[in-house]
Amino acid sequence: MKQVLLYWLAAVALLTPLCSTAQTFRPGFIVQAAGDTTKGLVRYREGRQNYKSCIFKTAEDADTKEYLPADILAYGIAGEAPFMSKEVPAIDGTLNRMFIEVLEQGKLMLYTQDNLLYLEKENSGLKHLYLQTDDQDITRHIGEQKTVNTSTQHLILLNSLTLDCPVPDKLMLKVQKRLLVSDVTAIVRSYNTCVAPANNVSYKKTWLKAEVGMFAGSYSTAIQFNHKSSEPTKLDMSHNLVYGAILNFTSPKRSERISVQVEPTYSKERHSSTFRHPKESYVTYGNYNINMTRLSIPVFLRYKLTLDKRINPYVGFGIANDYILNSRVRGNQNTEYHYNGHIEAGTFNSEIGTKFSHALTAAVGSRFQLSERQDLLLQFRYEFGRYIADTRGNPMDNRIFMSNKQTGMYLTAAFVIK
Repeated sequence: MKQVLLYWLAAVALLTPLCSTAQTFRPGFIVQAAGDTTKGLVRYREGRQNYKSCIFKTAEDADTKEYLPADILAYGIAGEAPFMSKEVPAIDGTLNRMFIEVLEQGKLMLYTQDNLLYLEKENSGLKHLYLQTDDQDITRHIGEQKTVNTSTQHLILLNSLTLDCPVPDKLMLKVQKRLLVSDVTAIVRSYNTCVAPANNVSYKKTWLKAEVGMFAGSYSTAIQFNHKSSEPTKLDMSHNLVYGAILNFTSPKRSERISVQVEPTYSKERHSSTFRHPKESYVTYGNYNINMTRLSIPVFLRYKLTLDKRINPYVGFGIANDYILNSRVRGNQNTEYHYNGHIEAGTFNSEIGTKFSHALTAAVGSRFQLSERQDLLLQFRYEFGRYIADTRGNPMDNRIFMSNKQTGMYLTAAFVIK
């Protein structure tokens, strides 16, 4: 098991720098200043870098070139919102040329950049849409409470741009006191559908995406426990089959790198070992056989080291929650006294008293693309000790109780459907 782990960690360690330096390109386009559209590959990036420049190449083996907002009119990745080069008004009124993301395309355009919203009608220039509050003159104080009225400036702007085809009042009512992107998008879409439905295009990324899969693998651990009739005991390392489901949740609108992974895991386990505890006047020895059925639900954050579609090394960190469904502990214990050689023999039948436990866990793995809808996932996960929810309160309790020093290792392979 240790050799397999070392090989796996070495493979991931070698792949990580290669994947980190590799740039992720996806099919896309650029619109030249003359209006010509060139198809090729656009580098996928997240965050503010999208507003500063576009890295483009015409083919896989072609040289890359970085385009600034002054160099091209627009760029985009196929199936995603395009970015257009525009003169964006700053707070002080100055104009700065930069890329901004298109949310709604039509006679009335809706753009966003750094969580700010902009409107533009028929290339008349960008107009910043924001919520303005007026706390002068119309503000009143009642005790310690302060009442601030919201300006109607944003409503006047929306109404002036949609006069030729007014939008339903129920949509306008939603933006009286707050500006949510979804509400503003609905207003712009309603207007564009009214004036020119054939030219109306909406761009949006999914807020939540789920992947489901099944996995199987090996769980390795050396059980450690306490029992009233013996010293703290550590069994030999054992390996048991585990299987379960994988649920991975990500928000493409926020980030494709970070996701939450849940792995409900079921196992029927057998652990056995001999023990020997020598003392000055006697020695205690015997054996333990433990059979248990266990349900584990680890939950952890997963971070992709690369966004390449073919291979994705990743790391994860979270917490594992264990529940022992049922258990049976059988053992033999002999005490041999040195002074006369007398042996006291005994047997016992019991169960595990620790039903619930929790552990910090870390994972390293990689996703390999089998097809557009199917992936193979190889993963190693380690559990660091345990937080024990059950403790032995009665000294006469004959059950065994797990030690908080127990660690565990999982090596699994999963088939995932996207």
